[in-house]
Amino acid sequence: MAEQSIGALAQKIVGPWAWWQAALKNPAAIGKTLPVHEGDAQQGYYRAKNRDKVFEPVAIFYPEGSDQLVAYRAGREIRPDEIWTFCCRYPVTYEAYNAALEGKGWPDDDKTVASQFTPPDPTIGDNSGEIDETEKLKDQIEAALKGIAAYAKIADDATASKAQSLRNRLNELSGDADKKRDELKRPHLEAGKAIDKLWMPLVKSAKEGANTVRDALDAWENEKLRRRREEERKAEESRIAAEKSARDQEGETAVLEAPKVETQPAPPSEPVGQIRATYGKAASVSVKIVVDQVTDWVALASYMSNHPECQDLLRKLAQRAVDAGRTNIPGITVSEKAAVR
Repeated sequence: MAEQSIGALAQKIVGPWAWWQAALKNPAAIGKTLPVHEGDAQQGYYRAKNRDKVFEPVAIFYPEGSDQLVAYRAGREIRPDEIWTFCCRYPVTYEAYNAALEGKGWPDDDKTVASQFTPPDPTIGDNSGEIDETEKLKDQIEAALKGIAAYAKIADDATASKAQSLRNRLNELSGDADKKRDELKRPHLEAGKAIDKLWMPLVKSAKEGANTVRDALDAWENEKLRRRREEERKAEESRIAAEKSARDQEGETAVLEAPKVETQPAPPSEPVGQIRATYGKAASVSVKIVVDQVTDWVALASYMSNHPECQDLLRKLAQRAVDAGRTNIPGITVSEKAAVR
C-alpha cells in the first residue's frame, strides 16, 4: 500500500508533464499513441517555426497557484490554443529551451544558418540604410557555401540534421535569387513577347512557305534519283545480257567490252548536287541512306546494344520499369539505395 501511495503521489506530480516527457523520449509517437487535439495543449517545452522558417522557443505551463494554462513564444505571451498544433511535434528539453531563449540557438542548429537568422535587437533602430539585395544574397550564399566543408562526411543523425538545415538554407537562398532574377527579367520577357506577337506570325508563315517549296524540291530530286537508278539498273542488265550473249557465241574465254550506255548529261547550268537559282543562294542536294522500316526489333536491339546511347536508354527504361514495381526484368541486378529529396 505504501508503494502504491508513493506511486500515486509521483504520478500526481509528474502527470502534468507526462505528455511532454513521453514526446521527448519518442517523438515518433506524437499523433499516434500520444494524441494531439486542437484546444488541448499539453504542458511542456517546445519550438515552432516562424515566417523565416526558424525555430522559436515555446513554453506551455500552469503558473504556480493557477489553474489557467499559459504559453510564451520567444518570450511573448500568446494563447496556448494558437500555438499548440504548430509546436506539439517539436518537443525540446528545458535546457535547450532556455539556451534558445537566451539567443544561443539550438543544439542541432547549423552555425551558418543560425548566424543568418539572428533576430535584431528590437530596441535598436536600423540606421544602416538599404542594403543592396544582390550583395546581401551573395554574401549569404558565400557564407553558406563555406559551411559545406563541415559535412563532407556525415557519420551520425545529429550531424545529418545540421547538414539538412544548411541544405534547406542553400535551397532557400537559391530560390530567393531565382525569384529576384525572374522579377528583374520579367519586363524584358514581356517586351520580348510583344515583339514576338508582332513578328513571329510573319516569320512562321514565310518559313512554312519555304518549307512547302523545299518539300516539292525533295520530291523532284527523289524522282530524279529514281530515274537515275532505273537507268543504272537497265544498263547493268544490258551489260550482263551482252556478256552472256558473247559467251554463248564465242565461248567462255572470250573477252568483251561492256556496251556503253548513253545517259542524258545534266545541263551545264545545273551541276549534279546543286539547285542553282536566279535569286539567292544555290541549294545543295545530297543522297543518303535512311532507315525505312524495322523488320526485326530483337536483332536490331542486339546489334545496337553495345552503343553507349542505346545502353543509356535501356538503363533508363529498366529503372522506369523498376519504379513501376516490375520485378521480372532480365539482364539487370538491383540494390537498395537511399536518396535525399
